Amino acid sequence: MFRITASYCFAILLFTAFNVHADSILLSNVHIVDVVKGTVQKQQDIYIRDGNILEISPHDAASGQADAHADLRVIDYSGKFVIPGLWDMHVHPDTTDDLELMVINGVLGARSLMGEAKHLKWRAEVALGQRIGPRLFLAGPIVEGHPPEGMEGLITTKGRRLISTEEEGVQEARAQYQAGFDYIKVYNNLPIPAYRGLIEEGQRLGIPVLGHVPIEVGLDNALRWGQIGIEHLRGSIQLLVDDNAPEKPGNDLRSRMLAWQYVNEAHMSDLVELTSRYDVYHCPTVVARLFFSPSPRVQEYLSRPESLFIQPRWRGILEDRAGTKWLSNFSEADFESAAAGFKMMDAYIRALHGAGVPILAGTDMGPWGFSLHDELVGLVQAGLSIPDVLRSATIHAARFSGVDGKVGEIKTGAIADLVILDANPLADIRNTREIHAVMQGGRIMDRNTLDKRLEILESAQRLQN
Repeated sequence: MFRITASYCFAILLFTAFNVHADSILLSNVHIVDVVKGTVQKQQDIYIRDGNILEISPHDAASGQADAHADLRVIDYSGKFVIPGLWDMHVHPDTTDDLELMVINGVLGARSLMGEAKHLKWRAEVALGQRIGPRLFLAGPIVEGHPPEGMEGLITTKGRRLISTEEEGVQEARAQYQAGFDYIKVYNNLPIPAYRGLIEEGQRLGIPVLGHVPIEVGLDNALRWGQIGIEHLRGSIQLLVDDNAPEKPGNDLRSRMLAWQYVNEAHMSDLVELTSRYDVYHCPTVVARLFFSPSPRVQEYLSRPESLFIQPRWRGILEDRAGTKWLSNFSEADFESAAAGFKMMDAYIRALHGAGVPILAGTDMGPWGFSLHDELVGLVQAGLSIPDVLRSATIHAARFSGVDGKVGEIKTGAIADLVILDANPLADIRNTREIHAVMQGGRIMDRNTLDKRLEILESAQRLQN
């Protein structure tokens, strides 16, 4: 069976679709945000041909260069700032509108972590230039264990692959590999034998394991046994609190969230030191704390204009947390207590980053595209520098996905995935929202085009509501 992978689709994109259709373009007199150095290269010209960056040169040399590239379409972006296309490393798109919303918001790469057959189809269509959407890297269906006795009412199993044994783990790894997924995503209640079967067979096949940290496995073993990515921070909490803490993390999400108030910082130092020994990426999903926030904060979020684009199932969770299985044992007082632990979560993010652990920007909630900008703000508020936060959504994302050098930076030879901003994001991370135009693989979408696409999506959304 021929296996169509993301890397294969990426190769198709490089050598066919954009090479045939993309314009040759000169972006004139732009300020390039160098996410590697955290500086701005002022007044530069970017020459783009066949969807790739052909050359970058100072604007004062433009007259001679323009003669040398007389066939280029010149776009004057004087005073604009250019950053690499952004990535959201934790998404769950339900519809193709979700994909388009990401691109409209400058999110040109994404890691989808609960895959279905439709996502494989969308990935191929995006790669072939047949659909608007970010470059997609896909985990398959979530792999979970059976809920512990008495916890069935608090643990979601719908849509999960429930396995228990090593052999089932081996078979599931093979099935997801054959389907064409890039990663295997594991969840909280997976037993050790099943986890070992997944991770060992996945390593043999080249489909690595990422996701949550199964409670029975623990973060220390997940690191040692080869899990390549850790979602959220909740998998660390077991090793961060004392045995006599007032709230001990258990199988339910409530106990694991409330335990953050009782972190022993000495344990944090030890765990960060251990984590730093492994090249394992952490995706904190700061914006997804909304699920555990006090109700006024939730209502404020739902009142924003862009909340129109929140997926119905996400909105349903936020509007009825008591009726949502995995949130049903939280009280309003619990949400207040959980929020009190956010500061310790921020301290943990800073400690991981300070020890050299790579951080990825990912949201785990909508409205897709819009929420990534909230995540960047959240990471700055957690204590990371703006250049580091931009790297989490560009260079780190590309490196994790195995496409560094081609995307994630603005340099000669890279694919022209760019976001043109009206203001400098290094001055204020909120300026990543000030999008003047988006370029994907050399195809330019100006603000007028983006607004028209957004109006179409808005009208469709209002009809559904």
